[in-house]
Amino acid sequence: MNTKIFLLAFAALAIFSGMVGAQYQNALSLVNLSVSPNPVLAGGNAIIKFQLYNSYESWVYGTSMSPSGSYPILNVSPLGSTIVGQLNPGLNAKYYNYTIEVPNTTPSGSYTVNFNANYFVYAALGTQTASTAMPVTFYVNNRPQIRVVLSTPQGGALYTGYNQTVDLMIENIGYGTARNVTVTIGSGQGVNVLSSVRSFFISNLTHGTSVTEPILVSARNLSATYLVANATYYSSSLQQKFSGSQKVNLSVAPSAQFTIGSMDSSEAPGATDVPVHLRVFNNGTSAAEQLQLTLQTTYPVTPVAATAYVSDLPAGSSTNVTFLVSVDTAGVPGNYPVTLYEQWKQPNGAPNQQFSGSSNYFVTVANGGGGTSTIELAVVAIVIALVVVMIARKRIMAKASKKDKPTAKK
Repeated sequence: MNTKIFLLAFAALAIFSGMVGAQYQNALSLVNLSVSPNPVLAGGNAIIKFQLYNSYESWVYGTSMSPSGSYPILNVSPLGSTIVGQLNPGLNAKYYNYTIEVPNTTPSGSYTVNFNANYFVYAALGTQTASTAMPVTFYVNNRPQIRVVLSTPQGGALYTGYNQTVDLMIENIGYGTARNVTVTIGSGQGVNVLSSVRSFFISNLTHGTSVTEPILVSARNLSATYLVANATYYSSSLQQKFSGSQKVNLSVAPSAQFTIGSMDSSEAPGATDVPVHLRVFNNGTSAAEQLQLTLQTTYPVTPVAATAYVSDLPAGSSTNVTFLVSVDTAGVPGNYPVTLYEQWKQPNGAPNQQFSGSSNYFVTVANGGGGTSTIELAVVAIVIALVVVMIARKRIMAKASKKDKPTAKK
């Protein structure tokens, strides 16, 4: 029985002792707190100033205080320690100043630094230790930085004389949020911007995010050229405006370019195998290899033999090709559109890289003397499009791949 009474008394004493210690937990608080500048600027200092307030009626002794916080605000936690000593009940007159360096890589956002105080009190049951964690929260502003680059490495990004779409990536490489971003694309020497939309607006770009925008351009016969990207944007608070101009470098590769000449052909109405003779000129700066020409017509002209092949057509040279068509006997005389599709490879292209283009013309069907019908090819346009197609071997083996490559239209 005596043992039981002793244990109950010991337990009651422990509980009472804990209650006495607990009443001094969180006894301290920060008053007259200020953080400057407000907001804090990344790369600068956060200056924190405050007084201590003891909310209990007893003195506290042996007080020490140290700030702690997570990276990037504080690299070491805790950061040093300040000996405060004893604190009387209520407001203590002394001001405490802390200067915390904020790294310039700190993203914009709210951050908290805790001021941790440890102390002890004299109580009826002896000395009791306690602590208080006092948080200080402030906002850090960092500068956004907008950069415009090609979305993928493109090597020979452009081919001389053709219109092509290039994808530009607008990204925020700064550590602050960029708002109301406007990027306008201009022409550099030797390149023209053909897109009707050349200015892009992005409402919000946080650190490390980007958007990709297409732009249609045409390059002349240069080895390299560039686009000019002019950007304006604001800080996350919309209180700071930034602007800048940069070059987006492009490389230009030689390419084959085709113009087409024609020769007259005539047959009786309703006859088949009417020959259409074309002379194909390579006016470009690169040879065309494995050139395939395909003629596509509309009624009343119908292809009979619509494909011609040329093994090699060097730059500056020409060759004759012939297609066979039929003319419907009920066809009304007039001009009818036809399209000539070109498909080829180039010495400066990758082994699996294929080029293709198209040219628009008109076929004239007219009643000639003596009941004959004349079919003539009226050359009204030069090459109007170029498509650079990357046909990877994996794509041939696995048709499920649907990755698109840059296209160009002229």
